[in-house]
Amino acid sequence: MEWLWIIIAVVVVIAIIIAIIRANSRWTVVESDAGARIDRIYRLEAYLKAQGVKSTTSPGVGNTIQLKVLKKDAERAKALSREFEQEV
Repeated sequence: MEWLWIIIAVVVVIAIIIAIIRANSRWTVVESDAGARIDRIYRLEAYLKAQGVKSTTSPGVGNTIQLKVLKKDAERAKALSREFEQEV
């Protein structure tokens, strides 16, 4: 009976790990900046959200900030990022 509980626990842990991996692979990095240009990332995130693109920021290596969007919106986000650069 103990073996059954151990097998069930292992299966549950594997399912949780797979769910975490799949959730993280939904996002892709579009922009990354550091230092004084971090404010630009936050403004670009607000611009993308205003255009209906789901985006989030996360810390990168060192003091960098990464702007991530859903993989399905990556091309649209890159085009909107270029438009944002032209407006600024």
